[in-house]
Amino acid sequence: MPKIDSGLAKLLALVLVAGSLTAPSATMNVSRSAVARGWLPVIPGPPVGEPAGAADTGGRCADPAGTWLGMRWRNELRWRINEQTIPAYLGDRATVVASLRSAATTVDTGRNDCGLPANLGIQESYAGRTDHKAGVTAAGGCGERDGHNAVSFGRLEQGLLAVTCIWWFGGKENGRSVETDVLIDDTEGLFFTTTPADCSSRWDLEGTVTHEFGHAFGLGHVAFAEHGALTMTDGLPDCSTAYRGLGLGDYLTLKQQYGTN
Repeated sequence: MPKIDSGLAKLLALVLVAGSLTAPSATMNVSRSAVARGWLPVIPGPPVGEPAGAADTGGRCADPAGTWLGMRWRNELRWRINEQTIPAYLGDRATVVASLRSAATTVDTGRNDCGLPANLGIQESYAGRTDHKAGVTAAGGCGERDGHNAVSFGRLEQGLLAVTCIWWFGGKENGRSVETDVLIDDTEGLFFTTTPADCSSRWDLEGTVTHEFGHAFGLGHVAFAEHGALTMTDGLPDCSTAYRGLGLGDYLTLKQQYGTN
């Protein structure tokens, strides 16, 4: 079974007031969540060139499980992509950007496989390109906050598909998110945007990033052994496009925190 190395660390936010360095009363925190390469039973994707089908609704739409990290956005999450880091093997950059934007929109609206209204009260928008890189280390740790919500590709330790870091103020029960970065592994041949005919040990980029934007908006992991059909499972099967939408538990957990428009 895959194992996720997840941890929390607190960082003291410092501000310069009238020429002196002082610590504010609030403490800034940073959370790190990662999704492992599954090495799990394969759920076949659709034939090449055909739209990805919905996931098996038997599991995805009957399982209400979900976990909450404790922080959420009180305003719009405006994020950018560092297109220069997109690996050449993925082909046309516009197609990759479209996959990433679709993943964010899925979480933003609550797009799901269960026929539930896609009207969650989350505010998110794609703000274009950036030269900034995600503040995530190769080991999967969180670096320094730089004021930019960046999605980029880069090297991660073997076994990790992607890592999301969130910076927030407040406690773990009702934190206010202020920044998030997503780093996606750039290993040659790791991801696909359209399921290859001979797929093996490759992962769906859009489904993976849908999972990561789930973290960005506050969703935690659920265990694959019990909840492997949900998008927020802690390990994603290879060659499956079944995680591009939200499952019941993913949707209900977001709805509980963000409500509807």
